[in-house]
This record gives sequence, C-alpha cells and structure tokens, in this order.
Amino acid sequence: MNELPSIILISPPTKKAGEIELLIKFFETGLQRFHLRKPDSSEEELNEYLNQIPQQYLSRIVVHRAPQLLNKFPLAGYHHTSTESICDVQGTCSRSLHKFSELKNLNENLDYVFFGPVYHSISKKGYSPKISLNEIFAFFKSGRLNKFDNPPKVFALGGIRKKKIKRLSEVGFDGVALLGCIWGSRDPLKALNEFLQMDITFMLNKRDRA
Repeated sequence: MNELPSIILISPPTKKAGEIELLIKFFETGLQRFHLRKPDSSEEELNEYLNQIPQQYLSRIVVHRAPQLLNKFPLAGYHHTSTESICDVQGTCSRSLHKFSELKNLNENLDYVFFGPVYHSISKKGYSPKISLNEIFAFFKSGRLNKFDNPPKVFALGGIRKKKIKRLSEVGFDGVALLGCIWGSRDPLKALNEFLQMDITFMLNKRDRA
C-alpha cells in the first residue's frame, strides 16, 4: 500500500449541486484520498457518480456500502461501517469506529480507521465526543496498537477545523477526515487547499514520535 496522505475528504451524504465539478478541482489541486459515502444512494447512482470522474482520479477514491463497485472501477479500496463484516476486496481496507472501546479492542488487520467524533461535529447536529483527547493520547502512548505487524493508521473524525490540526497531531493521530469544514465552506476549494498545506504538520510530528 502506498503511504497514506494525512488529509482525507469525505463526500457530503446527499447530492450537492456542482459536487462532481468541485471534486475534480479538488483532485487537480492535490487531494489524494476521497471517500465516497452516500448512504441513501443506490448502486446505480454510485455507478453514475463514478462514471463522471476522470479515469486518472479513480485510484484516489474509496467507496462505502457498495464493495461490488471495486469490480467495476479501479478504486483505492473499501471502507466499512463499525458493524459491517470485513469484505475481501482489492485495495485498502478501513473502518469507522465511534466508541473508544472499539478502538481499544480492535483486532482486525485494517490499513486505517476513522475515529470520532473528537470534537462537536460540523455536519451532524448533536454529534459530540464521548472521550477526552487526553485519554486518546494515553491510549496511543501505551502502544497497544503495536500488537499489529502493521498498526492501522488512525484518522480523527468530527468537528475538524484548521486550528485543531496541531493538537490532533500532538495527540498521536495520523491524519484527519474532513467533511463539514470543506463542503459547508463559502469557498470549498480554498478551504481544502489550506488543509492540504497543513499536511506537513502530521509528517513532522510523526518524525518526532519515531
């Protein structure tokens, strides 16, 4: 597996005007990993969505809820919900975790996981953290994920803003998964660019922790 970027963008859950055109601009500006999550979309609708993406960018896309699409498109991988059985698919294998117990007791060989919310969600009202960053820091520091030959990367999810990046990196997260702070921005392209420029923050802290 290629080195994962520190910045991952998740699609809005429902169709957004101009979304495809904007996504292509995101790829052109440097976005390396995009999660296509449309929980209410049919396989046919997701198929149509992917057909509108230039071929050279399909390998940067991870799909949710429709693993069969990896047989039709050269995608990056498949992302599982917290309760979904692991699929045997090509590409990266990842999962969303929303309880600290799920992270602590993780026993699956995954390439990476989303964990959150770590802050009050921007896109989901009432979606709030259940554990402090200090507790997460202590868990990372304990080295319990090192039981894996290749420990999964852990991406912070929920309420991510630019001013939070440094703290999340210091806590030990490998990156962040973005949604509301980009798609809800007045200038999504500018907002994403600012995050992409902060990718170096995680890289420097990884070096410090090594």
